[in-house]
Amino acid sequence: MAEETGVGAPYTQSSSKGNVVYLGIDLGTANSSIATSTSIKRTVPSVVGWPKDLISYKFIQKPIVFGEECIRNRMALDLIYPLEKGVLKYRSGNGRGEANEREAIAGDEMIRHVIALAEVKENQTVRAIIGAPALASLTDKQAIIDSVQGLVDAVMVVSEPFLVAYGLGLYNNALVVDIGAGTLDLCRMHGTIPDDIDQRTLYKAGNYIDEKFHTLLQDKVKDSPISRYLARNLKERYAFVSPITEGISVEFQVAGKPVLYNIAEEIKEACESILPDTLASIRELITTFEPEFQDELRNNIILAGGGSQIKGLPEIIENDLAEFGSSRVRVVDDPIYSGALGALKLSQDMPESEWENL
Repeated sequence: MAEETGVGAPYTQSSSKGNVVYLGIDLGTANSSIATSTSIKRTVPSVVGWPKDLISYKFIQKPIVFGEECIRNRMALDLIYPLEKGVLKYRSGNGRGEANEREAIAGDEMIRHVIALAEVKENQTVRAIIGAPALASLTDKQAIIDSVQGLVDAVMVVSEPFLVAYGLGLYNNALVVDIGAGTLDLCRMHGTIPDDIDQRTLYKAGNYIDEKFHTLLQDKVKDSPISRYLARNLKERYAFVSPITEGISVEFQVAGKPVLYNIAEEIKEACESILPDTLASIRELITTFEPEFQDELRNNIILAGGGSQIKGLPEIIENDLAEFGSSRVRVVDDPIYSGALGALKLSQDMPESEWENL
C-alpha cells in the first residue's frame, strides 16, 4: 500500500564552519526556496513585477516587487516569471530586443532577492549549492552560475532530485520523482553519483496541469472569466488522481451572482494528463536497473516537489507497477524545502578541497 505519512529528513543541520555560511537553494519555476547553515528557511513565488505606470508606482511605492506582493497586486504590475522549466528563461548577450532584456534582468533580480533572504553579513564567506533540473544543459547551469557572481564566493549547480535523495540519506537503490511546476525530474540512486542515464527530465509537470485545468474550467464556467491564478489555487487545494467518490463544489461569480459548479471531473482529468509520461519513465528507470536490485528500487520510490501532494498518486504508481511485484511509494514530509535542505546538507558535507578548486 502507498504510505501517505511521508519521508522525514534523517539528518541534523549543523552550524556554519567558522565564518562560512552555507546556502542550499531550490530555484523553481513557481516557487524558490533557500535554507542556510544559520537556520534560515524561506520560500518565495518566483515572480518579479514592475509598476505599469505612474499610478501603479504611486500605489506600490517600489520600483520592483517580488513574490506574494506581485500576486496580490498583479493588476497594477507587469509580471515576469523568469525561471522557465527550472532554469533562467533568458540569458544576456544574444542580441535580444528590449522586451527580452527586461526578462533577463528579472532573472538576475529574482536570484538576488532569494539570496538576500539568507541575511548574510558583510564579513561572511558564502558557499552555495543550487538545484537544477536533472538533465539541465551545461549552458543553463552556467547561466545560473553567472547570475550569482558577486553574490556568493563559491557555487555548484546540482541535479534537484539528487539533492532530495541526498538530503533524505537515500544513497542507494532509491528512485526520486520530483514533480515541480516547470519540470518533472526523476533520479535513481545506486550508491554513487548518478549519471545522465540514471535521470530523466519531463516537461509535463505542474504548469502543464494548470494550463489543462484552466482550459477545462473555462469551458465549463463559460459565463465567468477564470484567471490562471484562481485555476492554480483550486488545483493546489483539490488535486487528485484517485477514483471520484464525491463532487467538488466551488462557487463562481456568473453575471455578478454566485453559482455552484462541480469541478471534480476537470481536476481529475487535468492531473491525470501527466501520468502516461511519468509512469513510463518510472517503469523505464526500474526495468533498466540491475535485475537483482530492481525489487529494492521498486519498493523505495519517493515523491517530492509540489506535485507530490496530488491525492492518490502513490496508489496509482503502485498499481501500475503491480505486474512486477510489490512496490512502495512514499511522499516527502516537506515538499517545499526538501530540495533546498538537500542542497544545504551537500554544501556542508562537501570537502574543503572541492570548494577551493572552484
